[in-house]
Amino acid sequence: MLLHDLNGRTVCILGYGKEGKAMVKALEEFAPECAITIADKNPATLVEGEAHGKQIGEGWLENLGTFDVIIKSPGIPPKDIPAKVGKKITNSTQIFLEEAAARGATVIGVTGSKGKSTTSTLIHEILKAGDKKTFLVGNIGEPAIAHLKDASLDTARSEPQRTIFVLEMSSYQLMDCHVSPPISVITTFFPEHLDYHSTRCGSLMASPASSTPLENYLEAKSHITRFQTEADFVVYDASSSGAEEIAMHSPGKRIAAQAEDLPAESMELKGEHNRRNAAIAFLTTRLLGIPERVSIPVIQNFQGLPHRLQSLGIRHGAEWVDDAISTTPESTIAALNALGDRVATIILGGQDRGNDFTALGKRIAESKIKTVILFPGSGPRIREAIQASKAHIDFFEVETMQEAVERAKSQIANRKSQIVPIVLLSTASPSYGMFRNFEEKGDVFRRCIEGKNLV
Repeated sequence: MLLHDLNGRTVCILGYGKEGKAMVKALEEFAPECAITIADKNPATLVEGEAHGKQIGEGWLENLGTFDVIIKSPGIPPKDIPAKVGKKITNSTQIFLEEAAARGATVIGVTGSKGKSTTSTLIHEILKAGDKKTFLVGNIGEPAIAHLKDASLDTARSEPQRTIFVLEMSSYQLMDCHVSPPISVITTFFPEHLDYHSTRCGSLMASPASSTPLENYLEAKSHITRFQTEADFVVYDASSSGAEEIAMHSPGKRIAAQAEDLPAESMELKGEHNRRNAAIAFLTTRLLGIPERVSIPVIQNFQGLPHRLQSLGIRHGAEWVDDAISTTPESTIAALNALGDRVATIILGGQDRGNDFTALGKRIAESKIKTVILFPGSGPRIREAIQASKAHIDFFEVETMQEAVERAKSQIANRKSQIVPIVLLSTASPSYGMFRNFEEKGDVFRRCIEGKNLV
């Protein structure tokens, strides 16, 4: 579906957040003759433009069957949507992919349970260094639909270049798509967002009605490859069985990436998982003609993104590391593997989504960690998993980040060692009950370490 196809039709924008607002602007510009209605649950939503219809607050889901097309924002879970309107649902990602193809642009879609932001950014930075016309869009930044004008052919150069969009794609965005990017990238796959995926998505989901949340999550992720053609490519982490399973849906060329594929002896990014992410970026950009002499220096000097194994420096006798992005046990294990035996204190816990912490408990029991600080929610279950592995560890339960940091400082003060220990924030759980998102969690962690007022 292209935007001009919506002229003369009734369109409901379901959810008026960042993507919803960008979608309205795109419709106003490219489909000015469609009738727009904005639906949002929040009664305080400010609807821009009196020309558009609106259904805000308690009745926001009423009359959905009367619209020709429903463009759903990714934050709205499928369980909120009446099943009878499933066939009318699309999203801005689906529309963007079709528009980009029609305009001759290339889209590199990047997904994964973890690692997609780092990998997307690396791909984008390598393309920039290779003098490509590239934009980093999607889940990592601005909505892709806001960049349609950037899809034009750049004729100002000696050799005209087509636009390359590096599109970070979450399962929320993928689940309503029935078109895949021509170049797809899969970093990892393991259980996450299972509460969101407790219900199938409309008519697009291939999994049966009795499917589990994990099966629904896997199916949503598989939309990045399921609709590719034989001329397309998928690059995936060979060490992730889930990523490989998603890649196998592609009829195109499949490229399994391993850390050994990266011809670089050293890099600023820590951890074997990041070396695999870098290898994926290297192989992906090679498909677009970027030579090794361009890509490798970018990879070697890349400092990483905030809240991803980010060192906050040495204070109070310890190095403090912000890994607030790690909201699953698998990603916290990767953090411990990257940092090694210097981790003496770890802060864990948060919203309990039912994850299995057995492997994390064993990994901590095998480590040099002496202090585990636990937030409410999943904290008690994490403690049980660690204790089941017969670990000799001091546990402390806290209610706030300030308490966690103060407890860590007191434990470090009592520690006698010539090696500067690490205090690691890597909660293995989301913390929406305490913070808006992982970025806020990491920012509060830093401010507590620095002794700044949190008000």
